[in-house]
Amino acid sequence: MKALVVFHGDCDGVISAGLFIRRFLMDYYPKNLVLRFTQPWRIVRDLESALKSAGIDKVEEIVILDLALNDELLEFISANLRNKRITIVDHHASSSSIVRKFAELPNVKVVWEHTISTPAVLVRIIKNLNPYEETLINVANTCEGGEACNDTVRQAADRIKVALALDPTDSSTFYQTALKIVEGIEIWTDKEIESRYRRGKWLLNMLVRNLERRSVNICGWYVSSFTAPESLVYAGMFGIASSEFSKKHHKPVVLVRGEEGKIVITIRSPDGKALDLCRAIAEAMGASFYGGHREAASLTLYTSESLDKVVAKLKEVVKRFARC
Repeated sequence: MKALVVFHGDCDGVISAGLFIRRFLMDYYPKNLVLRFTQPWRIVRDLESALKSAGIDKVEEIVILDLALNDELLEFISANLRNKRITIVDHHASSSSIVRKFAELPNVKVVWEHTISTPAVLVRIIKNLNPYEETLINVANTCEGGEACNDTVRQAADRIKVALALDPTDSSTFYQTALKIVEGIEIWTDKEIESRYRRGKWLLNMLVRNLERRSVNICGWYVSSFTAPESLVYAGMFGIASSEFSKKHHKPVVLVRGEEGKIVITIRSPDGKALDLCRAIAEAMGASFYGGHREAASLTLYTSESLDKVVAKLKEVVKRFARC
């Protein structure tokens, strides 16, 4: 029998996966362990695909880590996975309104806390952390915007975060990084991570400069848009770039980018208004998914409208939200 671990494709998601496996799933490791990284807006699609590939009858345990919970996932579990042992660990503020419904399912164990990272939530169930695991949790917290406790943690977080964002479709890098954590390797010194970091940092700096040049001030919110071809170039750097812009200029930012068949909106707010604005945009524009935290949130909008029209509508929502 197998265990399936589905985790968020970012720094604290990968660290969550590595920590959870090394503490709770070593009976399955390595041959009977199935990994799948995903994003909150496509979790059901990727979960279903992973179960099909592994053989749903052979999977007895499912672990879902660092993925903002939503009604679609709840319905999928209720309809299809009643006979599986499921553990959910999450820290997203947007999950708070629905986490109780997941916990009411008899086969689901939920460990949720609105804190800085999912590895920080794992501290509730992992006892007697060793120094390596403590470092990983501090790195995850720093990746999620927390203050680094020392230079080693700060540099490690920067390297891992940027290296993973370089190509958000590179499944091998996500899985190998998680498995190196299982084996106790200091991934922040890994040669492949360092190589990807150097390439990613150059791309990130270019994106931040473009964000600074093209941002428009709408009632104190800085709005910027990028086309679908630009999204391909910068790939997974948009979230990091928006955070760096907001931190550098102490301003809230709304970054809109076109992708194939959808438009993704990323929001950062040093004043803790990101999730509220995200909700307002979702309600006004019919977004199929939104989630995140007070300081950092995002939504996905499936629409045939042009990027320019979406940006124009978004600016009106921002004006109403800011009451200006």
